[in-house]
Amino acid sequence: MTRREALREAAQIVAKARIGRGRKEEILAGLALCREELPFARWTEAAVFDACDAWVEEHGALTLRAFSASGMPSGSVVKGRFGLTARAFRDCYYPLPGVSRSRYNGQDVEEWNRRFQEEFDRLRCTGQADYNRRRDREMPTWNTLAAMNGLRTWRALLVRTERIPYPKDRPAAEVRILKEKS
Repeated sequence: MTRREALREAAQIVAKARIGRGRKEEILAGLALCREELPFARWTEAAVFDACDAWVEEHGALTLRAFSASGMPSGSVVKGRFGLTARAFRDCYYPLPGVSRSRYNGQDVEEWNRRFQEEFDRLRCTGQADYNRRRDREMPTWNTLAAMNGLRTWRALLVRTERIPYPKDRPAAEVRILKEKS
């Protein structure tokens, strides 16, 4: 139950309670004020989750734009409280329905490395930009492959997959064929 729901339910209980009319109105006004001021000034983890739960309940999904809306924690609040970017927080705790984070998640890294080697050799790649531009669109970019391997650079990916870039001076016939494909 979110704080907003708890305040709403408390207001309903007070409205039905057998107490003096003046006192009842004071309590209801205080609860209404609390509900309007949610979230409170300090963003605790519970307050962040309450605000996100309320957003999802009202809007159906937590989008990144929600973190710039009034009454929602900002991306910097999420980063400070959870150590995650707003996108990473959303993907971890409130993933969008029907959207996979990556087509390649859960795939065997060694299989993708083998396919990268084949594609690299088929294209006779001269560098990272060349690979990303001419690769088969079913293949992940070199950046994705590097991340899958826990690497950060093109050079580290080449070392891992035991590949050396092909020289940039290709025969004229091959250059003409490449231009025709583009």
